[in-house]
Amino acid sequence: MKRTIKLFVALALLFFAAACTVKSKAPAKTSVGDAYDVLVVCDDEAWRGELSMAVCDLLEEDAAGLTRPEGYFDIVKQVSHKAITDYERKYANIFIINTDIIGEPSLSVVSNRYSHPQTIVVLNAANREQATAFIRSSMEEIRELFNAAERTRSNRYYEPRSAEQLIEDFKAETGFEMLIPQGFFKATTRDKELLWYLRDYENKAQYIFAYSYPCENKEEDLTAEWIMRSLDNKLSTITSKGAVGSYMGVNESGPAYLRSVDIAGRNWKELRGWWEVNNDFMGGPFVSFSTYDEASNEITSIMFALYAPEDRQRNLLRELENLIYTIE
Repeated sequence: MKRTIKLFVALALLFFAAACTVKSKAPAKTSVGDAYDVLVVCDDEAWRGELSMAVCDLLEEDAAGLTRPEGYFDIVKQVSHKAITDYERKYANIFIINTDIIGEPSLSVVSNRYSHPQTIVVLNAANREQATAFIRSSMEEIRELFNAAERTRSNRYYEPRSAEQLIEDFKAETGFEMLIPQGFFKATTRDKELLWYLRDYENKAQYIFAYSYPCENKEEDLTAEWIMRSLDNKLSTITSKGAVGSYMGVNESGPAYLRSVDIAGRNWKELRGWWEVNNDFMGGPFVSFSTYDEASNEITSIMFALYAPEDRQRNLLRELENLIYTIE
């Protein structure tokens, strides 16, 4: 069953990508809700007990790598099939759970059914016990369906609002072309091989870093420890204005999460953790992506970091990390 689920998710993600090039026949109604909001549609009787807890774990479990607890998604509410309103049908993300469908449990995805943009994930199961077991065994795959939809929406928004000069600069320095939104500017670093793009607000900031370095041993150089050491070494060349003796680095006492992801036909190591400015008060979450290039025998690392002491971190960081999926 696991192989079938992964195949379905892969096909669904291809569908999301293809939708970018097909002329839209979406309904005229604009979707409602904030990014990463999910409306759950499930009959009240089935919702009680283990099924509701499984859905809450699926959607509201703390997202990895943030410095404050925030769920992967926010459940707006649960409504029954009969009680759902026309307004609620317009939510951008809807998770429909049917518990009276005979046969093996299955997932399907419907796009732009009642509004645009919209992603509806439908789980069909024979009963709530079967639905609960399916969700428990497929959390990563179901999350990725909603993540892919949010990623597509975010990058589509920034495509016509891109910083063309920075994109050209990024490609010249790294060999990769990646979407960089307007509002970023190139900051100066003491390390000429370190690219640093900054988007600064009054009480928060978003950062993009990129650099390459020779690879001595692919297996050893792409471990969490090695990547963190490499990031720490590069970031140490950045200081905080007005703070004597300050320097940026990776918080080694914070949690680190490493996994492999395939993006644009290339394998990347995704690492999540915390950064900080030593001898100053600044810090926040980061996510980096590192890949090995056989032709140059180099590893390229792209890091997205966030400083947001007052704002919620999840959406601001995901807005950044979504950009890696535009890389070519």
